[in-house]
Formats: sequence, C-alpha cells, structure tokens
Amino acid sequence: MSVEERKEAIKDIFQSGFLKGDIITKHIEKQVLIDKFLPDSASFFFVVEPAIHKYHFMGKQQESVTGYTNEEALERGMEFFLECLHPDEVDILLKKIYPQITSTLAELAKTEDIRTASIQFNYRFKSKNGKFLNLLEHLYVLETDGEGNPALFLGHIVTLENPEFLPPRLTIKVMKDNNVLETTLTRTYNSEESIVSTLTVREIDILHHLATGKTSKQIGELLNISNHTVDTHRRNLLKKLDCRSVVELSRLAFQNGIL
Repeated sequence: MSVEERKEAIKDIFQSGFLKGDIITKHIEKQVLIDKFLPDSASFFFVVEPAIHKYHFMGKQQESVTGYTNEEALERGMEFFLECLHPDEVDILLKKIYPQITSTLAELAKTEDIRTASIQFNYRFKSKNGKFLNLLEHLYVLETDGEGNPALFLGHIVTLENPEFLPPRLTIKVMKDNNVLETTLTRTYNSEESIVSTLTVREIDILHHLATGKTSKQIGELLNISNHTVDTHRRNLLKKLDCRSVVELSRLAFQNGIL
C-alpha cells in the first residue's frame, strides 16, 4: 500500500467535518501548558485530527521516546507514523483496528457521550535507531463534528517494558455514572495469542482493578458483584496467567497494557 493509499484509507475511516481553528487552538494551548510541567518519562501526549492525517501538537517527550524530532512528526503527520509502524501491523491498524474504533464509537454515540470513551491499542514502532518499540496508545475524543463524528483526539503514548512480541490488541472502555471505566470491547488482531488474549471482558476489568490496588470488596461494589465472585475471578486469573500473587498479576497487567 502506497503512502497516498494509506492517507486515503485514514480519511475514509475517520470521516468527519470541518473543525474551527479556534477550537483546535484551545486544545493545543491547554496541552502546551500541561506539557511544561510533565516530568521526564517514557510517554508523551499528542493531539491529532485523523481525517486530514494531521498532528496539531506533540509532547516534548516524543523525541526521547522515538528519537525523531517533533518537527519531523508534526510536518509529516500520520504519514510519518505509518511509515514507522512495523510492516506486519500497518494493515492490521488500517483495516481492522481503526475501522473497529469508528464503528464502536458510532454505536456508543446512540446512548453515550463518546468523549467518555477510552480507547487503547498496542503496536510496534521503529525508533530512529532502528529498534522496534512496543508502544501502547490511548485515545480520547476531544471534539466531534456537526454530525457527532469523532474529529479531534487526544493521544497518550506509553512505552511497554516488554521485550517480547505483543500481538496488537484493541480495548475500548466507557466511563459510567459511578466514574468507573467499563470494558465494552477487547479484541486481539493476530493469530499468535498473547498471554492475556484468552481473558474475558469481566476478567480484564477485574485484573485492571486488582493491579491498581483495589480490594475484592471495592471491586465488587464498583462492578455490582459480590466480593466472593471477585475472589473466584482472582483465583481463576492466577491460574490462567500462571501467577502466584496479585503482585505478579499487576506486573503482567502493566507489561501487556491492561493498566
């Protein structure tokens, strides 16, 4: 697939109308201010408008994570991103993950404010030194167009400290009234199973809460299930993932982008 074909594919997937410049400027100014106070870390934020494959903002830590300058990334836009993707994962992103994101958001828009949705997926990205990094991308809808289509996204990239190959996996969650993120979709896009690819949506939610230090009672209250049911899920998770403690479960959750 040529560069132009990739750009057209993104445009076709993320079909959205025109956004006023002052709306975009407002978000850029906010991110610039936040970026000044963020500590050095292996993560960074960005603002992107996929329909025109343009990055409007790129956090300062992008350069230390990938080795490329922010000028390169901002000038070339999503063309730059796609060229740095692992070749095996370009089609997965363009033909599976991105279309799934837009179709899921369109369905959620019937009953939810899609700005409460949290989207995450992982991929391999070629850094300036030629090494492929396992990255986890979080996306949040900042603005919709006049017809309610997602038009502007806030992205957050985190480096996964896992040297092994991780099959691309998409997870979409929605913030509910009790301020708890509930998983609505999780899907692995590769024939090779990751260590967590066999988990159910409920098990992934419980693993996430366990990894953030919540007790069985707290998890039960959040998910409207008994603490005994949570304990049963915890025992099943330990067995499924071959872990001996919640500490090991937490480490596995971090390495595989569950957190």
